[in-house]
Amino acid sequence: MAQYGAMNVLVIVAHPDDEILGCGATLRRLRNEGHRIASVVLCADADARADRPPDLSRYAVEAARTVGIDETANHHFKNIQFNTYPHIEIVKAIEVAIERFQPEMVFTLHPRDLNIDHRVTYEAAMAALMLPQRLTRPALSPTLIRKIYLCEVPSSTDWSPASTEPAFMPNAFFDVHATLEKKLEALQHFEGAMKPFPHSRSIENVRHLAHMRGAQAGIELAEAFVLVRDLVI
Repeated sequence: MAQYGAMNVLVIVAHPDDEILGCGATLRRLRNEGHRIASVVLCADADARADRPPDLSRYAVEAARTVGIDETANHHFKNIQFNTYPHIEIVKAIEVAIERFQPEMVFTLHPRDLNIDHRVTYEAAMAALMLPQRLTRPALSPTLIRKIYLCEVPSSTDWSPASTEPAFMPNAFFDVHATLEKKLEALQHFEGAMKPFPHSRSIENVRHLAHMRGAQAGIELAEAFVLVRDLVI
């Protein structure tokens, strides 16, 4: 990241904890390196969860701070109902954040995911991220967004059934040996959402996944992504 200097990083997710599970250790690493981190959470309420704690908003803020997120734009699209909204409504919500935070690096969700909200988030995010190249916002350079990464979310991306949509096949890895513990610390804030081992969304499995992704890249611990935009200018 050094070739760009300090960058604005934007994470676009459906629910609180998606950003922690998908890229929490990477965000903490980027924050430690001096980059500015912001997030968009499209369903801040996550009220379809049977085990949702009454003070989820406080937990989400604490978790975000733990991984270095400076500011969050919360929205209230209905949980597990993103597909019932006009596509443009969610796209415009994300576009507001692009104008506000002007990101050079973006993380969002993968299209091959069991959770319908995650799939809709991906579709809306990819449409919104073309905003600078539409040349309708003079303040946004068409080359503003240089990198776009897609995340994997345990018990969502890995539970997706076989289909014609390409599975999550990472081609980019971040070494997170120094920051994985911060991710695990942040996940502890989500009481009820984390499950006992061997559930996919358990602290133990999150750690195992970091070891497996690290092994794929020849390092100890990693978070893995699908890199879909890499602009070098």
